[in-house]
Amino acid sequence: MELRQLRQFVTLAETLNFHRAAAALNMTQPPLSLSIRKLEDELGAALFERHARGVTLTEAGRAALGPARDALAAADAAAQAARQTARGERGRVRVGFVGSATYGLVPAIVPRFHAQHPGIELSLKEATSLEGLRGLEAGELDVALVRTPLLQEASVALEPLSQEPLMLIAPPAWGPPAAGRVRLEDLKDEAFVMYDRVHAPNIRAQTLMACEAAGFLPRVAEEAANIHTLIALVESGLGLAFVPSVMRRAAEGRVHCLELTAAGRPLQIGFGLATRQGERRLTVQAFAATAREAAQTI
Repeated sequence: MELRQLRQFVTLAETLNFHRAAAALNMTQPPLSLSIRKLEDELGAALFERHARGVTLTEAGRAALGPARDALAAADAAAQAARQTARGERGRVRVGFVGSATYGLVPAIVPRFHAQHPGIELSLKEATSLEGLRGLEAGELDVALVRTPLLQEASVALEPLSQEPLMLIAPPAWGPPAAGRVRLEDLKDEAFVMYDRVHAPNIRAQTLMACEAAGFLPRVAEEAANIHTLIALVESGLGLAFVPSVMRRAAEGRVHCLELTAAGRPLQIGFGLATRQGERRLTVQAFAATAREAAQTI
């Protein structure tokens, strides 16, 4: 049994006339009659009663009509899904993102992407930059929104999206400068809460190198695997910490948020979009295009 035969059967069942069914199918009547007879022989049941002016469905024909329509609808849906996927209009993109991306970048990307590409599903997973890169290499993620600069090597393509300054956060009891800004060179005697070397090696290395350039090695009181824990430890009075300025909305009211300079300039940190080398899937390219647009709005 072929889909062509099912389509012919359904068309004849709806017109109840070989001549009209053949015209609707853009074929002549003799091949249609032969095809219906072969289908009946294959099923071992007559589907139509033939009359001088047309046909009527037999009981077997009436029983077969609903499932035949369902089968045609399923085949049409499968063909449409394949065409839409090939055009990049349908599919799923698995996205890893660092925690700080939830404050601005992810909320800017997701609704925009859904509006532009309603047929593409997003599967979102929070991950550190390192976990995102490893997820790409393992084939578990399609895209990763990571923090830059990246200091470790990874076999991925990395595209910069945006830059922002690092700020200093301090415990509520810490006496901040009246100007709301501080020089890194003046913090050599302070205790720090640092990102741990396993989960966030890039930002840890970046801040350690900045401290060394300012003339000191920081005294590390505690370490944190993610940015929300780091803020909580600072709020608990355990030390100072460096965080991206986008985290001000999560930290303000809990800790002091201070502008930070080193050698008279802000310390910069960025967002980057990482994909596998040679990535050509249209769904992933569509996400990358939306991420570029959204990054310009935050």
